[in-house]
Amino acid sequence: MTSMENDLYEAEQLPAAFVTGIRFNVSNDRDNEKMSVMEIAAPSEVSDPKLGFPNFSNHCTTCGAADMKHCEGHFGVINFPYAILHPYFLSEVVQILNKICPGCKSVRKDLRIKGANSVSKVNQRKGCKYCVGNSIDWYPPMNFKISSKDLFRKSAIIVEVSEKSSMKVRKRGKQALPSDYWDFIPKDEQQEESLIRPNRRVLSHSQVRYLLKDVDPEFIKKFVLSMDSIFLNCFPVTPNSHRVTEIMHASSNGQRLIFDQRTRVYKKLADFRGIANELSSHVLECLKISKLHLEKPSNEESALVLAQKRNKDSASNMSGLRYMKDVILGKRNDHCFRMVLTGNPNLKLSEIGIPCHVAERLQIAEQLNNWNEERLKACCDLRLLEKGEIHVRREGRLVRIRHNEKLQVGDTIFRPLNNGDIILINRPPSIHQHSLIALSVKVLPVSSVVSINPLICSPFRGDFDGDCLHGYVPQSIKARVELIELVSLNRQLINGQSGRNLLSLSHDSLTAAYLVKEDGVLLNLFQMQQLEMFCPNHSPFPAIVKAPLLRSSVWTGKQLLSMLFPLEFDYDFTPNDVVIRNGELISSSEGSTWLRDADGNLFQSLIKHYQGKVLDFLYAAQEVLCEWLSMRGLSVSLLDLYLSSDSNSQKNMMDEIFCGLQEIEQTCNFKQLMVDSNHDFLVGHDEEVDSFMALDVEQMCYEKQRSAALSQASVDSFKQVFRDIQNLLYKYANKDNSLLTMFKAGSKGNLLKLVQHSLCLGLQHSLVPLSFRFPHQLSCAAWNNQKSHGLTQKVDDTAESAKNYIPYAVVESSFMTGLNPLESFVHSVTSRDSSFSDNADLPGTLSRRLMFFMRDLYTAYDGTVRNSCGDLVVQFCYDIDKDASSPTSCAHELISESSTIPEGIGGQPVGSLSACAISEAAYSALDQPVSLLETSPLLNLKRVLECGSKRSNADQTMTLFLSNKLGRKRHGSEYAALEVKNHLERLTFSDIVTTVSIIFSPRMYRENHFTPWVCHFHVCKDTMKRRQLKVQSIIDSLHMHCTTAKTMWKISLPDMQITSNGRACSHIDMPNEDDTFCITVTIVEYSKSSHMELDVIRDMVIPYLLEAVIKGFPEIKKVDILWKDRLKVSKPHRSSCGELYLRVFVSGDFGITKLWGVLMNDCLQIMDMIDWTRSHPDNINQLCLAYGIDAGWKFFLNVCYHC
Repeated sequence: MTSMENDLYEAEQLPAAFVTGIRFNVSNDRDNEKMSVMEIAAPSEVSDPKLGFPNFSNHCTTCGAADMKHCEGHFGVINFPYAILHPYFLSEVVQILNKICPGCKSVRKDLRIKGANSVSKVNQRKGCKYCVGNSIDWYPPMNFKISSKDLFRKSAIIVEVSEKSSMKVRKRGKQALPSDYWDFIPKDEQQEESLIRPNRRVLSHSQVRYLLKDVDPEFIKKFVLSMDSIFLNCFPVTPNSHRVTEIMHASSNGQRLIFDQRTRVYKKLADFRGIANELSSHVLECLKISKLHLEKPSNEESALVLAQKRNKDSASNMSGLRYMKDVILGKRNDHCFRMVLTGNPNLKLSEIGIPCHVAERLQIAEQLNNWNEERLKACCDLRLLEKGEIHVRREGRLVRIRHNEKLQVGDTIFRPLNNGDIILINRPPSIHQHSLIALSVKVLPVSSVVSINPLICSPFRGDFDGDCLHGYVPQSIKARVELIELVSLNRQLINGQSGRNLLSLSHDSLTAAYLVKEDGVLLNLFQMQQLEMFCPNHSPFPAIVKAPLLRSSVWTGKQLLSMLFPLEFDYDFTPNDVVIRNGELISSSEGSTWLRDADGNLFQSLIKHYQGKVLDFLYAAQEVLCEWLSMRGLSVSLLDLYLSSDSNSQKNMMDEIFCGLQEIEQTCNFKQLMVDSNHDFLVGHDEEVDSFMALDVEQMCYEKQRSAALSQASVDSFKQVFRDIQNLLYKYANKDNSLLTMFKAGSKGNLLKLVQHSLCLGLQHSLVPLSFRFPHQLSCAAWNNQKSHGLTQKVDDTAESAKNYIPYAVVESSFMTGLNPLESFVHSVTSRDSSFSDNADLPGTLSRRLMFFMRDLYTAYDGTVRNSCGDLVVQFCYDIDKDASSPTSCAHELISESSTIPEGIGGQPVGSLSACAISEAAYSALDQPVSLLETSPLLNLKRVLECGSKRSNADQTMTLFLSNKLGRKRHGSEYAALEVKNHLERLTFSDIVTTVSIIFSPRMYRENHFTPWVCHFHVCKDTMKRRQLKVQSIIDSLHMHCTTAKTMWKISLPDMQITSNGRACSHIDMPNEDDTFCITVTIVEYSKSSHMELDVIRDMVIPYLLEAVIKGFPEIKKVDILWKDRLKVSKPHRSSCGELYLRVFVSGDFGITKLWGVLMNDCLQIMDMIDWTRSHPDNINQLCLAYGIDAGWKFFLNVCYHC
């Protein structure tokens, strides 16, 4: 081969090897010097062009590259004037120093002589004076530790003698340590005299090196790999690309390159003048600023708070493992991209617009053959003219080609992306199976963004407010075929989870379809000719040929829609009175449900009959409808927010809003008074009607924010009446209101947002309790008045309880009328934790964890569900047919023609699909409010899934349904619910005791063997009567509680005598003696010499007695009586729309695993009152333990259905 042929054909022989592993370690001085290209000797050299891009010269002087693609950057090195301890190994160095003797450098565990007898061991120790001491002076042990934050920022090592050892020195008659005690530390000029203390020394780095010099190297290797790793003589400087945070525009007046904090610390190191300890503190600061440094939570800051702070950080502030993942996964190559998404309705639904300069960078591998030879050679000619050479892969080797004639058939050519190429598109988070779609490339003359048709935003769950798309270019023919056959858009027209259509009209096209079918929409000949260009069918005969006020024939909007349907298409949708016959829209009502994703909608029928033409129909419909909407015009202005331009209508609307809010407030106050805690008010004012009108609204507002029950009652009543205010939109809004039109069409679905902008913000409440409350009147004057009078805390409130307020306020103003400062503050406080972004990471986390456990499950061709790891059978039949009557019919249905099982069920990843179903539901629930007082589907789903072993011993809830037999009696369910609650709910002695007193009785002490201190417990008679208690049962419970404490818990309680005569206390004058009676407790003393202290009775005996359970069961914390609405009421039960049930809170503090069995044992006496066929634990783990996995699976599906 000649030299010219060598230039034309050059095969690059690359060494081949197998990577068996990658080992990470801390770099040492040798590594830093090896990878550096220059020594940084001045602060200005920290951003030198030799360290790569970006720089001020736009040229890398090390490798000669002209852009960042060909230069990933280079490292520099800063040489230190003296060696310092590596901050990463400070803790290991301290461990080594604490395990050796500082004098003889021997390991402390080897100080005793082996083989010596026990008598001579004390006097036969080897070592120096620091090991055994001498007869004259005593050398106490010392302790090495890392300095505090105030002392060299925890980068130095100190050695000190503990206070305990100093006390021993003084006990020996010595006033100080021996004069030669610190002689093992050599003198150092850098050691500051001001830091020297009699019992402490701050070691310099050279002194630590001296102490470690003669230590056994094998012993040091137990802590670090080598002695050289402990000390640093230089420090690496990262490339410029790692430290530039922002690149300003060339026309800006400020600095063009903005570097991060590490650059500032690098400059300090390069210009350092000082001692070694100060240098070490600067190095430690630089390491903490590093991206790889993972911040640890301090004592004052919990790990949860730190995690939340880290999640809210921007990309430039990421550190630790998260930064490593982004760096490794974010490495750029020529086969993938990530770009901002925009909309382009001119693109087909199966196309994606790629900027031309990005398409030129993205490469796709294609093998040269006779069919594509002309096309690929033309592409190679352009690349050769541009770069002078190209690389192809030939027989597994990379070959450089400089002339087109040397290309051979079979070469793999890496050409740029062209029109028609298939790429895989994904928008994270991938929460369901349709998040991955293969689209065809359309190269566009745009820059910086990719574009898709707005109709395919639905499967991506994205919009055009800054969302990013990830794209992947397949490199093999097999990959391209898989994308076309499995995940192309025309293969995903049906949602695999719901069975409905994946795509439908949206936004402008949906609004136009809603408007064009209205009566009175007419189009002239010019408009029809323009719109007919986008329609697949020709225009029909005009609906009106001639009319007195019309100059020409006109067509209706329904005729325009009919031009989009196939000619033989028939369709009916009863809820909206839609009838289509032979492709002609005959009738339809005002609603637009049939154009959206409801059951039996238009596109479902089109997919069923014309699956291959649905994408073309949607694209044509979008073009026609958007073109007609641009002709008609649709815009949103302030007039749409004002609802009406008439001033009188505006005034009437505001008056109705004010009256409606007043009615809501009165309803909330009535509901608040009906709560149990406020029944006393109604009893005392049953005949004084005017007293309610004079009720202190501030006090009501205060109580509402202090009690969750009162807040819940107010929220429920507010939501019921607030709907009347929302209906004012339809009453006062103009017929041509654009916002209301889009809401009716379904393109904008949040009516509450329009209410908040135009009418009033309404109720504001939050998930997080606050340390302050809101006044009833939201004004600055009311806020200042509340602060001045100190109404935020009542006299009877404790300091701890005053810190918890449930945020509740009603904002009467709207965004259009404007909010005062306090209303704006209330809105921001209450809405900050219910927003979308605060919970957006939950579906992604849920999807990853579910995928980890379920990704190996698939359906075999025999209908079973198996695990790919070991081929284990998980489920005998994957039943996807809702009409399947029994599992035995599964095999028959798999081969039945009428079965609803889709084609290719064998081999389907049903585990991953099931995980996606749950994560998709969680992502959809983000639009629902997350509030302390409202049911949130997202929190309900999270509560259902939190049933692991970690929560098995936590507090659990159980649901008990009452027997249907009780409904035959009048108020039978109500009385039974109260009896079950009274039987189960634990009642402690402290719940019925009003006051406790300790009386000194010397007479009893002289006559009997009792302590003179007698405890008097005053019990409320009314509480006893309501809870059906007797005096003797209380005394028996207290005796049993004391016996259990002695025998089971081994608590040394004294013997007690508990008595009561059922009357009021004779030693203390009570204001209401008839309402209470006294129980006395006296302590038994066995001899006159023994004496029971008053403090023991007060601090031990009385608190323990007050904790005694006198009725109910200790493990039952609380029982709530709740109401449940029936979803479907049968004819015999139409008189009752729901039923009572009980929510039992069972404590897990007793170490009991099967809490459901414990509850059943507690209900033995009332077993007939409870319907055990429907009662269940609310925790799935507890349900599986009680009834098995199959019952737990059915319960999980039922709960997910009601979420």
